[in-house]
Amino acid sequence: DLFGITFTDHPFLQRILLPDSTPGHPLRKDHPLGYEKVEFTHTFKEIQAEKRFDVPPPKPRELIVSLQGELQEISVATMNEPRPTWKSNGANETMLINMGPHHPSTHGVLRVALEIDGEKVVNAMPDVGYLHTGVEKNAEYKTYLKAIPLFDRLDYLSPMFNNLAYVLAVEKLLEVDVPERAQIVRVLLCEINRVASHLIAIGSQAMDIGAVTVMTYAFREREMALDIFEMVSGARMMTSYFRFGGLALDVPMGFSDAVREFLKAIPPRLVEYENLLNKNPIWLERTRGIAEISREMALAHSVTGPMLRATGVDWDLRKTAPYSGYEQYEFDAPRGSRDRADVNDCYAIRIEEMRQSLRIIEQALNKLQKTKGQPVVTNNRKVAPPPKEELQTSMESLIHHFKLWTEGIKPPKGIVYAAVESPRGELGYLVSSNGTNMPHRVHVRAPSFANLQLLPVLAKGAYVADMVAIIAMIDIVLGDVDR
Repeated sequence: DLFGITFTDHPFLQRILLPDSTPGHPLRKDHPLGYEKVEFTHTFKEIQAEKRFDVPPPKPRELIVSLQGELQEISVATMNEPRPTWKSNGANETMLINMGPHHPSTHGVLRVALEIDGEKVVNAMPDVGYLHTGVEKNAEYKTYLKAIPLFDRLDYLSPMFNNLAYVLAVEKLLEVDVPERAQIVRVLLCEINRVASHLIAIGSQAMDIGAVTVMTYAFREREMALDIFEMVSGARMMTSYFRFGGLALDVPMGFSDAVREFLKAIPPRLVEYENLLNKNPIWLERTRGIAEISREMALAHSVTGPMLRATGVDWDLRKTAPYSGYEQYEFDAPRGSRDRADVNDCYAIRIEEMRQSLRIIEQALNKLQKTKGQPVVTNNRKVAPPPKEELQTSMESLIHHFKLWTEGIKPPKGIVYAAVESPRGELGYLVSSNGTNMPHRVHVRAPSFANLQLLPVLAKGAYVADMVAIIAMIDIVLGDVDR
């Protein structure tokens, strides 16, 4: 799709993120960053339909679905014809309907083409790309530092993790050390972000199933986390707080008190959620035994995060490949007791993960007090700007400052990969450097995109009404899926 690579004998080769009518393949180096100029008019009388490309109108996208064990090609319903029907080899009549892209329970602009037989789902095919913004392409035209705000907007519920994974990758290229205090703050903020993200996951899942009260409570608790983010970065969601070699600034006065209030408030609220849901017959009916995933199935589809651990797989990058000093913290990586997991199991894993995150936050807060006054950014002047007081006394510092803000950093040639354990699974950044001040290539291994591949398997045989619970179980963020 993005590179124009053709795979021979592929049973279902199609564009994934881009419309069929898109000319070229954007991630190729010979493809320009922007598209053709759009001519604007000044009066309503002169307004004409926008025509960007001289290409024929797109044909309806084709999906390959299994009809009684046979692969056949069918046309997906267009928005104007949402319910075409057909018969499969004279057997039961099936119907093709659209779920989304404007559906409140798809958690964004996700479209799922459903083939249904009555109320049962025969096949489901996600159609993604409606939120594709070309972040990876744009990063090739930004300096390394200016690319940081781009990645906040992928998983907009977990901006700290996107910041961290990207700066870890660039720090590998630079071979720069990060001060201990900066490492502690990174861990602390990421775990607060994990709690905030899981609150949204559980709250929105409960709302989709009908427990609206839990959603309002979850958003109430999340506000405390966003207040902390605003305190350190000035922004509640798109924080852009981490820097190569450390942090943008040290945490302000009152930060520790705000974190202590957070630690005090969340544990009883988690008990409250469990009291509302764990014995609720409607919740149990809608989650137990729904969308069961086996351990083998999860591994075969490259699933990571809470869904994988719910099947009993002990895989958490904070444990298996520690980064940012996670090996210094005592915590458990919750996992299921069976080799299979359903919607309810994934919910239980996320609840327990929040408790473990609170353990880490408390330990990090204690470490933070012991490092008070220590630096939060590297003293490598080719990576981080010198403090203002040095600029008045050192010409060398002034030169470093000037070159950093006019040219940016220039990592040596090389390719690195850095991954973190985000609330949705393994979030990885592959950064390729050609020795200039701009990345040659940045690829994002988005956990939402990888985990969404499992949707057709989970949906098959489920009821249409269960689709909202299944999508909530995967816990996708469309910015993360579409990039």
